[in-house]
Amino acid sequence: MPEQPEAMRLRLSSQIRHRAIGDEGVLVHLANGRVLVVNAVGLHIVEQLAVPRTRQELAASIAAAFEVSPDQAAADLETYLAELDAEQALEHPDGAARP
Repeated sequence: MPEQPEAMRLRLSSQIRHRAIGDEGVLVHLANGRVLVVNAVGLHIVEQLAVPRTRQELAASIAAAFEVSPDQAAADLETYLAELDAEQALEHPDGAARP
């Protein structure tokens, strides 16, 4: 039985380098040279993805760090993860296909 998307662990691609600059972050994709600027929430997510995490773990971390509801954190997370996936900035270490 395939793993449910919310149970899959995700991590930042080994091709991504990032740095905090003030309240924002800058991500550089080594393979394609693209540069992304992320806000404080995006930087928090990127930093959390240094090790494999589930969507639930990430959403809980966002809710605690930014004092938002778990539902709002989960919704915002899904939007952001879709953007990271489109930029090929995520790895799926569980070996599962992209959600």
